[in-house]
Amino acid sequence: MSPSMDAYGFTDPKKDQALPAFEKRVLPVPEARNREIVVEVRAVGINPTDLATRLMKKTTDDSFTVLGRDIAGVVVSVGDQVTLFKKGDEVFYPGTSNVQGAQADYHKIDERMVSLKPKNLSFAEAAALPLTALTSYEVIHDRLHLFDQADQPGEVTLLIVGAAGGVGSIATQLALNYGFNVIGTASRDQSKQHLNQLGVQHVIDHSEPYKKQLEEKGLNKIDAVFLAARSDDNILEASKVVKPQGHICSLLPISDPLPMPFFTKSLTISFELMYTRSVYQTDDWIKQHEYLTELKNQVEQGFVQSTLSKRFDKLNEDTLTEAYTLLQSEHTIGKIVLEHHKNS
Repeated sequence: MSPSMDAYGFTDPKKDQALPAFEKRVLPVPEARNREIVVEVRAVGINPTDLATRLMKKTTDDSFTVLGRDIAGVVVSVGDQVTLFKKGDEVFYPGTSNVQGAQADYHKIDERMVSLKPKNLSFAEAAALPLTALTSYEVIHDRLHLFDQADQPGEVTLLIVGAAGGVGSIATQLALNYGFNVIGTASRDQSKQHLNQLGVQHVIDHSEPYKKQLEEKGLNKIDAVFLAARSDDNILEASKVVKPQGHICSLLPISDPLPMPFFTKSLTISFELMYTRSVYQTDDWIKQHEYLTELKNQVEQGFVQSTLSKRFDKLNEDTLTEAYTLLQSEHTIGKIVLEHHKNS
């Protein structure tokens, strides 16, 4: 008889309700093959992409859907082609959209998007980082190509819209660590204070026109913009202030036609989806392991802090409902993580 595990998910997405009805089911423990590892889940973070998965599920799909794409845990088995990890390693990583989520006792993932966990972080603290950090590394290196824009990072100014959110918080830390000039946007006092604590010297309110606020601070040159939140609401203002031939990267699809400044200023737009490399198994997939390893080193050296803001000490139907309700409020700073203790 194959080993089994508890998993928490839903069948009917119940799109007419605020959330689906989470339930516990007993499922087979996944088996590691090729370059896959199986991890005993110790903590799992939740993300807006989890909510998107629920919204995209068809009501005619009666499969059991398990969410959860930010994981920290312990390796319990490895595939026959695995070279980066061994049984007993403490790891952290994001899941991907074509693999079952990690709101369960065990989770299976390809080693190319996994790193050893930072030694100075708890499992919950580590689980707050992978998805947002990988997204941020890809934006900085692969989408905006910030290091190619000037001889020195200090000559490049990056505007991060929604800088206090889950992705924005880690993107801000990484960009500052690299030496780029960072301007963050936030509309609430709590968010502005959070950015000040991260070391952001210039904060503007994204609910007001950008240009006047920037001019009042003497900020006249924006090389690149990262739309880390509410892209549709902010893309026009971003296009107005970014320099001619500048670059804007969006974390979300754009619903409306691009504003006229994209044409008149010859702007470039790119999109960032952290799942692209894993879904399409691109030739450079190993970059995700490399970026996460760089993150691990930066965390251990004290250069990056966990963005954990809310921790639940159990993973079950009730705590999942509470956590996703909080996520839906869109007023969270940082990340929400649920700890998990198997059979507890």
